[in-house]
Amino acid sequence: MSILLDDEATLCSIEILAEAVEMAFVPGILELRTLRDALQEALRSRSPAAVRLAYSAYSRIDREFRDRISHHALTLATQRRLSAGPMRSDAMPIAPRRVERGIDGPRRA
Repeated sequence: MSILLDDEATLCSIEILAEAVEMAFVPGILELRTLRDALQEALRSRSPAAVRLAYSAYSRIDREFRDRISHHALTLATQRRLSAGPMRSDAMPIAPRRVERGIDGPRRA
């Protein structure tokens, strides 16, 4: 796995994933804390080894939490893409929705 940590897209992806982990974070679950810390280290150091560690931590998380994290990450990525997209001069800017942090509530179908 070859990772370049000098481009904005990679760093933005790691940042979004770190934010998604915070949104799904439940105190007391060691695997989530390990992933959160590994992602923060990857952002701080921009080290491919830190990214590999974060990937390893993510793969050890329960499927339900991976699904929650993925859902939050996709939502955040969509919000960022919409807020960073090209703006017409006559259009009103789209304000990104506020995403609540903390323990997830019940899922809706």
